[in-house]
Amino acid sequence: MADVKRSYRLGTTSFIHRAGWLENARRLAGRVEDVELLCFDGDPSALPSPLEVAGLAALKAEAGLTYSLHTPLEASLASADEARRREGVARVLRAVERTRPAAPEAVVVHVYLGDREGEAPPPDLDAWRARAARSLSEMVAAGVSPGALCVESLDYDFELVAPVVEALGLSAALDVGHLHRDGRPVAPLLERHLRRARVVQWHGTEPGGRDHRSLRHVPRAEARALLDTLRRVGYQGVLTLEVFGEEDLADSLAVLETLAREA
Repeated sequence: MADVKRSYRLGTTSFIHRAGWLENARRLAGRVEDVELLCFDGDPSALPSPLEVAGLAALKAEAGLTYSLHTPLEASLASADEARRREGVARVLRAVERTRPAAPEAVVVHVYLGDREGEAPPPDLDAWRARAARSLSEMVAAGVSPGALCVESLDYDFELVAPVVEALGLSAALDVGHLHRDGRPVAPLLERHLRRARVVQWHGTEPGGRDHRSLRHVPRAEARALLDTLRRVGYQGVLTLEVFGEEDLADSLAVLETLAREA
């Protein structure tokens, strides 16, 4: 990307090519500066092998890459089912431990309102926040740096979980792609929480509603506004193009090039 004025690191996901984490990182080095290691499944057999993680660590030093870790999607960190909550913490920590040699700068977690995305708010929000705080505190106690632990904005108002994030001194992963998808404004989230963000996740949504697609589906004015905001505040984190294929990545990089020339 030609925008030399930017203060943030540009990233994308480890699922761009039909290959493993290391091969993706090798092919992405030089095109982006951060690779989001997607460990969506917490089963040990579905995580990168120790040998692959060693390769990621070596590549990091060779290519000047950084890594972000996206932890397992099935982890339900505020579940009302205590056994499920504890298992969610264990799944996240397995991914953290496995990738530790690659030293990810950010560890992204989901805190669902229920046990998965799309569920209604629980009747007792204080109890929900207490369960989320217990899970996140257990991760910190296990060695995850509070500043690296990023709670992602999902399909509900981030203000619901923000008191937990602030009380524990955690960071945020702001998924503005979700806001585009759901037709919600971006500016209020950035105004309140960009100072805590280590990761901003960005992607477009196709007319049919499928998200995690090219930025060409983001209205130009909205894209310009986001980049202007990041530049104005001197955002120091990662802007992750959260797409899952070469065509969407190439399209998105082209959009960014065009916007950089217009700046």
